[in-house]
Amino acid sequence: MTPTRILLLATCATALCAALPGLAWATPTCVDLGYGAAPGAKANKLYLYFPPTDDATYPQFQVDSTTSTSPAHRFDISELSSYTGNATDLKNAIFDVVTDDYCEFNVEVLQTTTKPVGGPAHRNTVAIGTDISKAADNSSWTWGLAQNVDTGDATAVDFAKVWAGTYQFTAGGAGGALNGANSTLERWARSIGGTAAHEGGHNYGLSHNDGIPVASGEDALTRHIMASGSHFTDEQRAGYRRHFSDHEYEVLAANVGLSVQTMWNWDFVNPNAQTAVKVRINFLSTQPSLTVSGPYTGNRSPWGAPAVSASLGTQMFQGVNYHKYTVTWSTGQAWVGGTPGQVTGGQVFHVGTGFAGVDYNTTNPIIITSVDLIDSSNAALALHPRISGFDSGALDSSDGTFALHAFNFQAAQLIISDIRVQFLPKLASINAMLPGVERASDIFGEPEAPWREAKLRVTKGVVSAKQPLSIPIARLAEHPHFIDRMDAETCKGQGRGDRSNAAPDTAACREGLVAALFPSTTTYLSATVTDPAAKHWDAEKKAYVTGPLETKIFYQVEGIHPDLNKNGIDDFVEIARNPRLDANQDGVIDSAQRKGVRVPLTHLPLTMNKAEEVQPKP
Repeated sequence: MTPTRILLLATCATALCAALPGLAWATPTCVDLGYGAAPGAKANKLYLYFPPTDDATYPQFQVDSTTSTSPAHRFDISELSSYTGNATDLKNAIFDVVTDDYCEFNVEVLQTTTKPVGGPAHRNTVAIGTDISKAADNSSWTWGLAQNVDTGDATAVDFAKVWAGTYQFTAGGAGGALNGANSTLERWARSIGGTAAHEGGHNYGLSHNDGIPVASGEDALTRHIMASGSHFTDEQRAGYRRHFSDHEYEVLAANVGLSVQTMWNWDFVNPNAQTAVKVRINFLSTQPSLTVSGPYTGNRSPWGAPAVSASLGTQMFQGVNYHKYTVTWSTGQAWVGGTPGQVTGGQVFHVGTGFAGVDYNTTNPIIITSVDLIDSSNAALALHPRISGFDSGALDSSDGTFALHAFNFQAAQLIISDIRVQFLPKLASINAMLPGVERASDIFGEPEAPWREAKLRVTKGVVSAKQPLSIPIARLAEHPHFIDRMDAETCKGQGRGDRSNAAPDTAACREGLVAALFPSTTTYLSATVTDPAAKHWDAEKKAYVTGPLETKIFYQVEGIHPDLNKNGIDDFVEIARNPRLDANQDGVIDSAQRKGVRVPLTHLPLTMNKAEEVQPKP
């Protein structure tokens, strides 16, 4: 068993997992990229249910005589006559496909041979059988059916059905996309897994209409998941692992959230004459435990993936109890700067990581406090790279301003300049958060472009240990990227699903509104932090000098659902339902504005009392 499989098995410690003897695990690309460190922490569970025998207890939600969902037909590869592999490999490969599709979301994908009963409050079960759904005259057929277009993901427990045998019927014959040389494990898994991801997406609130928009520069609709079934040929289903489009991604993130809440990259300089063999970043978090998620492993870093400590105790900071942590890079790797695992005096190097907490449903502020460079004797070097921490934003209800705040825990004042903020439709890869990269890409290398760049009033400022720097980046009056309305008329148009005709592939459609995360699915900030009078080693002069010492910071943070009146409903959705709640049309619900509510989205204070200052480092 590989270490990755051991890790995945270790996270499945709930009573439900113990009750599912048929669980089996594979190693999706998502895990290999470092985004699967704590799948068990994801609140939403997506079960891929492969019944070993016909299951008469599975819910019935058919839409016509050809789409009966109960009993849930067994998964029996003898019914897939063109498939030449074994059942275990196919189930694992389907699991890989769906896991990669939902990789960055607050959705844990599980496979089981026992129908989940009880257990997690939010669960979405997709039964995958090898039967066929088609009309008696072969004039139409169905690959999948979901219980609901669950707008806003309001229904906690959902079901769906996939007819894997329909792929044998449509693509398994002579010359078909799943016949002969085309009948590979990967092609079968992409076909069946793509339908499972599609139907699971309906139950998480995605509609076929969400699959239609294609952003400028984005790849083709036929490489995406949620458009109705008639848009895709058998070859397009088998030949590529389809993924969520930018718009599909935004809707899904708004409904279920992301699993990577903050992501950091830094270009540091070693200010010492001595060589460093490790770097350690010290930080605070309200989470009781943290994991590394999606670390930077490119060749600009002398080290591979870092390790985050357990809580090293707690510290009161402005009345809030924080856990103290370190994240350390120590495993050498080949890099562009020379010797693996070593940074010489005055040398520039790069490190980065994402952080995920034990609860993806709560804000996860990471308060960066300082950086230590460690020599070969495991002693901290005297001088430290400069660093500034950022919060995840705060809303001011007086005018609807949303601002990020920079903090300085060092003795000297720092200048933050070259501030740039972009609003992204999906999580950008940490490997794209680098100097000179103008076009972002996601974690699988698919290109993405910001849908907007912030028009900043503050692009440069000073931050001291006693005075944070406020960087307003958006206002509620600017609205989120979209507000999707699913009304009765729109629900009627949800036909032509993963079917060959105009019939729906969902048994129902829930009316409602969904607002994109604000100010975007993720916000990407880059900046330069400078100490104008730092003592540091000049490698060319071979001497210590006093002058500017820079750090480049690249920071990405998940968006929010604003809720200034604290009633658990997105303010944009409330105002869209009843515009009178915002009479002056500034995006702030008037009742919250009258109360003068100011809502930091983290527990980070905007000032520090002298007694609570973090000790500065030189």
